[in-house]
Amino acid sequence: MEVKQLTCNIRNDFNRAISLVGVIPLLVFIYLVVGKLANFNALIGEVGYIVMATIGVFIMGIVVGRKMLMSVTFKLIDDNQKILSMQQELIEKNRLAAITETVLALGDQVNNPLLVISGNLEMLDLEIRHLEVGEKVHNRLATMRSNFQKIREVTDKMSKLTKAELITIHGDTRMIDLSKSK
Repeated sequence: MEVKQLTCNIRNDFNRAISLVGVIPLLVFIYLVVGKLANFNALIGEVGYIVMATIGVFIMGIVVGRKMLMSVTFKLIDDNQKILSMQQELIEKNRLAAITETVLALGDQVNNPLLVISGNLEMLDLEIRHLEVGEKVHNRLATMRSNFQKIREVTDKMSKLTKAELITIHGDTRMIDLSKSK
């Protein structure tokens, strides 16, 4: 149920309860007065009974109205909790969407320099094959290629991300878990 529909229902319930609380005693009072005054032989004692009956009806109206207001109040509290829950869900969905968009943009921005690095590594590898260099240089190039591949795998996962799964790393700090994200 949408928040607008929920708040409209709340207003309608509240207005009905207030209307019933005020209208019921008034209708009973009018009925008693009109009924007795229609008979022109109304005595002072009968008017006293009318007043006492009216006071009783007003007291009953207050008791019934109070119960109705309490039930409406509890319903309002429940509906308010639903609204707050819906707002929190919406905030979380928007936050995750923003994180996903940021990760996608970051992946694209990192991929461009990676392509340059990859091309230069290939060029270095071709040039070094013709030269006699020590094992140390070959190991460094292999380490660079390996780390490039790891970064490339992460950016590939980032570019395919559609639904982010967050993990807590410390306190309130959370980050995307690329192994669980889709």
